[in-house]
Amino acid sequence: METDILADIVEQPATASIGQRIAAALADFVMLIIIAFVFGYFWGTQYDDSGTVGYRLQGWPAFAVFAIDFCLMPLSEGLTGQTLGKRLAGIKVVKLNGGVMTVGASIVRHLFDVVDMFFLCGIIVAATNPKRQRVGDLVAGTGVVRKLASPH
Repeated sequence: METDILADIVEQPATASIGQRIAAALADFVMLIIIAFVFGYFWGTQYDDSGTVGYRLQGWPAFAVFAIDFCLMPLSEGLTGQTLGKRLAGIKVVKLNGGVMTVGASIVRHLFDVVDMFFLCGIIVAATNPKRQRVGDLVAGTGVVRKLASPH
């Protein structure tokens, strides 16, 4: 009987680069702006103020955009480990303890988005630690890694 001594070794994904994370965040931001624009176009009140054109949302359309903005990211990350931006960048969020990524862990990550954006704190913190974790990742016990290619 032959024993495969390498059977229990699992390839560990590489940590995502800061550039990949920024690209994913920008793609997610653009997607949220498009969603808000569509809602504004169909259900908002257009205004033209000092040379800029925009839309004012009130009532259920404003609530819907708010809900999408604050639920879409944690739900998609918690269920799949990826947002649309992360999928495009080829990266995903994982629990560093080996556990399954959850919506709760993703919510914790995103509760610290404001802290991470303050004076680019998230980029500075991620650039100065070996696993490139931002503040939200450190608190939630998560990290962002390059997605391994599927064996099929």
